[in-house]
Amino acid sequence: MDPRSTLPLVPLHLTSFTILSPNNAPLYVHSFTGEADRLRHYHLSHAAVDVIEERIVMTETPTKPADSYLGLLFCMEDMAFYGFQTTTKLRMVLSIALVDAMIKDADIVAIFRAVHHLLLQSTHNPFLSLPPNFHARPAPILPPPGERTPSPEPTSEAEREEKIINIQLPLAKIFAYGPEELKVEWLRDSEKFQEGMKRIGAMLNGGR
Repeated sequence: MDPRSTLPLVPLHLTSFTILSPNNAPLYVHSFTGEADRLRHYHLSHAAVDVIEERIVMTETPTKPADSYLGLLFCMEDMAFYGFQTTTKLRMVLSIALVDAMIKDADIVAIFRAVHHLLLQSTHNPFLSLPPNFHARPAPILPPPGERTPSPEPTSEAEREEKIINIQLPLAKIFAYGPEELKVEWLRDSEKFQEGMKRIGAMLNGGR
């Protein structure tokens, strides 16, 4: 009999979740223990980068990519850190409070996949790649073709400001971006993503 089967199962107490870009730049840090711990959790999570790189090198072969779930990375300050890499090379680091109980890998993987799904839902917005200074306004209601008169050119500064003209965007980048082009503000300012992370934390920390 596996001795771990005698250990009790307890709710996972999440402490932090960090998302890193393919070049290990921080994209998002969520502290489940309070905003005051956010910076400390970021530094501890970023310490996992070297372990993630080593784990990928150890498990990757020319014919088989590394597994997405990288398992337990290390333990520090009464927390256990787990790693995950998506197929687009985004890195995720989850930390949970150490407890005297069995922690199932399947539960950790489920959390990673839930956050990954939430990330995809929040960033698959075709307008995210537009620059922040891009503006649009409703098209004016035009009279029938025979009744139209030429629109006069704006003469005052107010009229010129009212006539919104956006810079020309390269066709290859309109409504398109890669994983390395994800921006911090896309996740930080996304109500869907923020609320989803809070629900995940509350659901797990509150018990099943």
